[in-house]
Amino acid sequence: MDCKNCGEIVEGNFCPNCGQSSKVKRINFFNFFTQITESVFLINKGFFYTLINLFLRPGQSIRNFLDGKRKYHFKPLAYVLVLSTVYYLISRIAEQNTLIDDLITGFFNYDANKESTLSPFLTWLSANYAYATLILLPLFSLSSFICFLGLKVNYLEHIVLNAYITGQQAIFYSIFISLEIFITNDILEVIPVFISVGYTFWVYWQFFIEGNRVLNIIRSIFTYLLYTLLAAAGLSVIGDLLQH
Repeated sequence: MDCKNCGEIVEGNFCPNCGQSSKVKRINFFNFFTQITESVFLINKGFFYTLINLFLRPGQSIRNFLDGKRKYHFKPLAYVLVLSTVYYLISRIAEQNTLIDDLITGFFNYDANKESTLSPFLTWLSANYAYATLILLPLFSLSSFICFLGLKVNYLEHIVLNAYITGQQAIFYSIFISLEIFITNDILEVIPVFISVGYTFWVYWQFFIEGNRVLNIIRSIFTYLLYTLLAAAGLSVIGDLLQH
């Protein structure tokens, strides 16, 4: 069989000269749709493999990724970007605030659905939830890194760990904010928060298998407390700067 790209003789699945797959077929509806999802939406088989495993065995799945078993995993930052974008789009359809909107509202009395004199930076954060999530991700990861010091997981590995967690949490928020289109109940805003925090605790329980298990639960609690303090301090500094 000759390679359709460079003409080299191919005996296996890939061309030894240019690396193209030997299974290139004529464009049809199925492979055309696959190319769209892979190039535009960044979704491929690895996305669904990752999504399912993060529901069934998240701690072990993330540890496998960090240990080098990455062939079937969707990349962590792309994963959180895709799902955070989905959550943001659903929130706009449901005409509901995102978590970032609520966070900004608490500090600056900002309504995401009305005009305001909010700074361009904070307005951008509110309008770009996925990127705002990426900005806050290193802050949460710094909190978990500090609280889990001594367990042989470096800071960048904490970013990977929390990126997968954040992506999965966006699914929970997307589900409940979708329900708010049909059901009006304040409890629907609270339930996904508890589920998401509980999910983080569950992932940490599976992932951090070294050390005292009870102490690791306490570390998880302090991760959220430290993150809250750091986020509050950061927003306070931003608020002070914007007033001058």
